[in-house]
Amino acid sequence: MASVRYLKRGKKNLWTYTIRDETSKTIAYKSGFDTKKKAQIEAEKLLRKLNHGFSLDNKMSLYQLYQEWLNLKILPSKRSQTTKNKYIMRKGIIKKLFGDTPVSQIKPSKYQRIMNDYGKTVTRDTLSRLHTSIKECIKTAQADKIFIEDFTFFAELFSSKESQSAEEKYIHSEKDLNNIIKYIKQKMDYRKSTAPFIIYFLFKTGMRFGELIALTWEDVNFEEKVIKTYRRYNTSTRQFVPPKNQTSIRNIPISDEEINILKSLKQDQVRLNNELRIINTNNFIFQHYGYVQDIPNNATVNKELRKILIRLDISPIITTKGARHTYGSFLWHNQIDLGVIARILGHKDISMLVEVYGHTLQEKINDEFDNVRKLL
Repeated sequence: MASVRYLKRGKKNLWTYTIRDETSKTIAYKSGFDTKKKAQIEAEKLLRKLNHGFSLDNKMSLYQLYQEWLNLKILPSKRSQTTKNKYIMRKGIIKKLFGDTPVSQIKPSKYQRIMNDYGKTVTRDTLSRLHTSIKECIKTAQADKIFIEDFTFFAELFSSKESQSAEEKYIHSEKDLNNIIKYIKQKMDYRKSTAPFIIYFLFKTGMRFGELIALTWEDVNFEEKVIKTYRRYNTSTRQFVPPKNQTSIRNIPISDEEINILKSLKQDQVRLNNELRIINTNNFIFQHYGYVQDIPNNATVNKELRKILIRLDISPIITTKGARHTYGSFLWHNQIDLGVIARILGHKDISMLVEVYGHTLQEKINDEFDNVRKLL
């Protein structure tokens, strides 16, 4: 499949585009554009013809238009495969909602009715992401001078299903967090399950679930007390997959307590596998003979975490992702440098870090309230 590259060149600083085939051979080149946008409009029209042999038109269905937009704007981009998969998944939703109706026949009122119905089943966030993607499709067609009414322009988004608020995504109290850790340590018994070990290390490392279960014993440096993560594991396909992005490849510090728990876990794992004559093929840290795939999936661990929180009467009921949020918030409110937190969690953007993890633990709120009272 051909690809395009844009550059500024010459004394006049004009834009050029170069289209190359899959062997990197140049098959089209043109310069002299005073803006990048003008270069993109011409290059992308040519790129579509080269890759697919046809141009956009208003007889296409929204599903077909979305596929073209994916091919042009999303799939060649540097977005992670996980993000690309989310865009691909929306293609099926569009097919289901709009069928084969040509985009020229989708009127604002029809679009509003369809989005209203879909909004009854999904959260506002999900609805908004679909709406934004459709809007971008239309912009692509309009850039090709295809007459399509922007039926999304006056649409309002209504959802009956509430999104989880920021307050529901993490453990609010350091005391609650300590009680969770204490209880989990009491439940650690390799003969029964590795789920408590996984939950413990989710809270202690802030790793994504897929990153944590992908860990092998080679990924732990017991001397330097760090864990290296550079990939994820998909329990559905039973395959290792690349990291979410380049900053996801990182070292994570752990304490002597975590080191000792890992050493004990490894001893128990080797002993029981030898007894049962089982081979830990991938050398997974959290391998267990009781699981069909050697390691538990996200749903299994979420179920165990839910049981623990209910048993301890701790709310909100969070998921494995909530453990990551809790870890980030805990570091934030213990004055760990933002750049260090970003590196540990594998985030590129510090501003996003503040937005996602800048919650205030209850103990911090109480302390600050006392400081305010002293000023009064």
